[in-house]
Amino acid sequence: MRLNRHAVFLSALILSFTAYLIPLLHVHAGWLILGAVLSGLNDFSVLSIAWIGVALVLQGLAFLLFFWVLVRVHWTRLVGLVAATPLFVIGANLSLLYVIPLLVLVELDRTPEVGALELVCSIPDASVAQVRSGSDLGQVRAGEAWLVDSTQRTRSLLRMPGCTRIALDAPIVGPTIDAVAPGGHLLHRSDSGELHHFSPETGTSAPLTVPEDVPYWKPILSDDGLMLVWLERERSQGGPGVHRLRTRDIATGLDQTIELDLLARDQFELIGARSQRGPFTLARFRNSILSVDLQGEVVRGPMSPDGIYDARWGFLWLEDGWVAWDGYREEGRSRIVWELLDGQGEVTIPRGRSIDSLSVAQDGSVIAASISSNVRIGDVQSAVVLFQTNDGAEIYRRYQPVFTRTNLAFLGARHLAVSRFEDQQSFVDVHRIPVPGE
Repeated sequence: MRLNRHAVFLSALILSFTAYLIPLLHVHAGWLILGAVLSGLNDFSVLSIAWIGVALVLQGLAFLLFFWVLVRVHWTRLVGLVAATPLFVIGANLSLLYVIPLLVLVELDRTPEVGALELVCSIPDASVAQVRSGSDLGQVRAGEAWLVDSTQRTRSLLRMPGCTRIALDAPIVGPTIDAVAPGGHLLHRSDSGELHHFSPETGTSAPLTVPEDVPYWKPILSDDGLMLVWLERERSQGGPGVHRLRTRDIATGLDQTIELDLLARDQFELIGARSQRGPFTLARFRNSILSVDLQGEVVRGPMSPDGIYDARWGFLWLEDGWVAWDGYREEGRSRIVWELLDGQGEVTIPRGRSIDSLSVAQDGSVIAASISSNVRIGDVQSAVVLFQTNDGAEIYRRYQPVFTRTNLAFLGARHLAVSRFEDQQSFVDVHRIPVPGE
């Protein structure tokens, strides 16, 4: 049976749109190519443009296939159409869910391993805990790192010098620690969600009284462990509220208020408190950092680290400057940037990777970072990398298996604690960082 060319062309064109009904089978859910195209039209990116391009190619191939079948309808061509259908489904899934994301989202990194670190000691049944410890180097200056055992519920302190692991009488808590301070001070949630403060001096954990009219209380600890600090927005009629800081002396329970002369329409988050006397560090959405004193006056900043998506997820003040990094980034390459007395610089992480953990030496001379894949495709190795801040030179790199996600923490200026998992056991290795010139 033959159709005229015009009818064949029109029919093949109409039927080619069935390519958008090809299912995409993901491990968590399934959707159609049509959904991928519509999503890409609503949110343009390199990946969405590539998806739309592949969808158009598939439609073009479908048009050619249907045109070939309709221009001379025969049972052999119908068999060819049926046989080609699963190939279309396989090709669409392979290209849209693997090949295109791999090409667009992941960059090759052939940087060789370099450098060597001296192993000082190894702590069994332990991992470096990810903790919220403010925007200064309080834990680093104290030569401390928080450890968690293999159950993820029992905490301890690792101190240098001496590579001493100190058991705490703190209650067994879940994996979430709200804030820590040097010496073993700890804010944590009970199983019921109630916020508690653990005092290493008394060895007890006491519940904290939530302030009135605060819908979501999120205090932090000052670096000296003596004070709770939180940010409030005082409600006002007909407009955004006025920002203010509230402090509470943990020993006496006395609350005080610090009025802030900041734009009411701006969004802020409290990320650090150096001591009872301040300064207090605030992150303004989306990428601005500033510090205020007890009178609410700005004493440092505001500044915006170039190339960082949102500095509140990764920022540290040092005595002579700052370090910032992409602790979270929606798209693009993650970065580490710094501005210190001895130098300023930037490190760009190849696409397809994120910064899992970062720590800075007490003197600011070295930055250590743990990097791993942020996509579920390809064979992107994790890595632990150390940079000098005076010139940005990479002084150490070791690759690790995919999705290792290593936590690390500096202890003072020359010792680095790094988590390691081997033979179904966890360890924390403490390395000495060589002095430049060694």
